[in-house]
Amino acid sequence: MHFGLYVNPQFQDDAPLAAATGNMAEQVRTARDAGYASIFVPHHYLSAPMRMFQANILLARLAADAGDMRIGPGIWLMGMTNPVQIAEEAATLDWIAPGGYTLALGLGYRDQEFQAFGESARTRAARTTEAIEVIRKLWSQDRVTHHGRFFKLDDVGASIRPRNGHSLPLWLGATVDPAIQRAARLADTWMASFSHPWAELERANDVYNAARADADLPAPTERPLCRECFIADTPAKALEIAREPLIYKYGAYAAWGNKNVTATSFADDFDAFQASRFIIGDKQIAKDRIRWIKENLGSDHLVLRMQWPGLPQRDVLRSIELMGDVLQEIG
Repeated sequence: MHFGLYVNPQFQDDAPLAAATGNMAEQVRTARDAGYASIFVPHHYLSAPMRMFQANILLARLAADAGDMRIGPGIWLMGMTNPVQIAEEAATLDWIAPGGYTLALGLGYRDQEFQAFGESARTRAARTTEAIEVIRKLWSQDRVTHHGRFFKLDDVGASIRPRNGHSLPLWLGATVDPAIQRAARLADTWMASFSHPWAELERANDVYNAARADADLPAPTERPLCRECFIADTPAKALEIAREPLIYKYGAYAAWGNKNVTATSFADDFDAFQASRFIIGDKQIAKDRIRWIKENLGSDHLVLRMQWPGLPQRDVLRSIELMGDVLQEIG
């Protein structure tokens, strides 16, 4: 089992930002020293009143502290952005980061973001499908000609290609069945989301495996899973510390129109909501859940978001370290 740290560059509107970069770099160093394998960061635009740093710019800074950990966005909003931009930025960061770069993509869901980029949410799936084709061509071919519905390139070559000259790991985030099936066909693997309940993950996993087999594709070499995670010395202490920051975070998701979350159910029934989705407790609870993940889902790369707006840095670092202990103890 590999652990990834999902660094969270999101802040309450009144939070002081002067120390933010240093705090995130300290989190990365703590995860690196604890044996984590990767760092990922989110990607959004126009997030006010929540303030947020931009993904690839931040990753370039954090690469200096990541050592041999791989880096990547989780997830890059491909339904509204340009594949040439992300293909070249990804390849650039692959050269910068000793551990390499993984491109995790998603369609996007916020109307404000699509409107700002002059794109339609209705075409996001088709646009992302074609964008993946363009990205793979730019990474692997000396000269690219592509005439599609959304993108046109005439005999051009990428400014920079990945270190291996032909590809980077390309993951696709998905929650609903059609998107999971799309991930099976188009991407190297499916990146399961933070909000998918435990009770539904096994069925969703079966949907992915069936779609992969139907496409006559081999089993993926990696099976990442994203989870909210907070570990303290006791389960009660973990819940006490994480409760309000998580309620703030998921209230923002609800305000953004994320259909997997409703602010009322989350705030009013936090204990039940988190138990159905998150890893919050002590080290023994974390070990038990990881065993379940390995046995029932086959996941081997657990990407953990361990910080949310309003959570003190000392508590974040302690949680990262305790999960590092879990990693060493489970082997």
